[in-house]
Amino acid sequence: MEALKRAAERLLHELGPPQDTALGSGSSDRVSIDVRLGEQNEVVGLRLREGKLQVSCSCAQSACGHLRVALGWLVETQSLVVPNNDSHRSSPRLERVSLPHDARPAEPREPNARGTHAALAEALDDVVTAVVRAGALSDRSASVDEMLSRVAREAGSPLPLGVQRWIGRLREAFDHRDLSLAAHALAAASAFSRDLREPLPDQAARERLASWLGDAPGVVLERFSDRVVLEIAREWVSGTERQQIERRYLIDLGSGECFREERARRAGPSSVGTCPRLIGVGFAQVEPSCAPRRMHLLQYTTTPSIDSVSWEQVAAWGQRDSEAVAASYRSSLEQHGALSEPFALVVPRALEQSPDPQLLLDRGGPLPLGVDDDSGLLRRFLALAQGVRLGWVAGRLYDREGKLHLKPLATGIVTDTGLQHERL
Repeated sequence: MEALKRAAERLLHELGPPQDTALGSGSSDRVSIDVRLGEQNEVVGLRLREGKLQVSCSCAQSACGHLRVALGWLVETQSLVVPNNDSHRSSPRLERVSLPHDARPAEPREPNARGTHAALAEALDDVVTAVVRAGALSDRSASVDEMLSRVAREAGSPLPLGVQRWIGRLREAFDHRDLSLAAHALAAASAFSRDLREPLPDQAARERLASWLGDAPGVVLERFSDRVVLEIAREWVSGTERQQIERRYLIDLGSGECFREERARRAGPSSVGTCPRLIGVGFAQVEPSCAPRRMHLLQYTTTPSIDSVSWEQVAAWGQRDSEAVAASYRSSLEQHGALSEPFALVVPRALEQSPDPQLLLDRGGPLPLGVDDDSGLLRRFLALAQGVRLGWVAGRLYDREGKLHLKPLATGIVTDTGLQHERL
């Protein structure tokens, strides 16, 4: 740090006294500092807000060594040389001044379980700005990682699953250099930022708030009782870490609506039981989020024994029109951006494996199959589908470079003895 200070002294001397004094001395309430510890280089961000210092580091660790180095450099008694603007001298005289500081430690504050909406909205706006400046097709920069760390901090602890997933989706866009996904992620952030600032959010805004923040204060949960649902598939999706969020997909046999249970890794189980399972719901709560809506099972019974009638009810809700599937996805995408990941249950009449695997439904064009994180899963599905009749295929919809795909997560194979469930 001493070498950096000496270089600053030399440059300040070369610049000489300010030419335009009308602008005043200026001030700085935000700074980013590159800190190297060993072979690791990280960016520490420091920002003064309402008299309090907000900090972040691109390593995404709290109280890290990089932060301590940056803070130590900021608060230590500093000595630097400044030019003295003296009109009686032919050349500026160098004077050494000492900048005093208060070395007393700041009093600890009680941790805030949820960040303020205004601070989170501002952090999201800064991410959008950082991504636009860096370029969505460039390598993920330290400044973008720094802003994402700030979003996670402002969203509070525990970090809401919707925020985790949005961070994961934006990182996927950089990793795959997917301009379409990056645009959806930024659009979602901008819409949510506006919602956070809205004193009286409308229905669409309330859905977005629930999608991002879950059952946060102010989100009205719907009561759900005396129903039977069937868990048909599970998967792990990425959040702030890879494969961080477990999703369980539940089909309501009475309405055909799909719900999801979600939990973060190491956060404990959502509910007991293996997949597939039949669940008798005594009481549950449902968030008004994007489809599939998030469900919290509170009172329920479960059994792994599923009768043929229940499987027939599942198949009866299958979609046979690919255009209807695409229209539903577009509607969700317009409302929720990158957090739009609907679950689809389709009944194909045929499977084409070349040149690219796709399902043919009774109506509409082909529905391409693909995976966004696990290439082995698609190979397993295609191997299972060889020489058999598919009763239905269920999975998550996503788009890659603007093209809709179905990621298969489970399938029902028609056999002589009935339908055979295969979880991928």
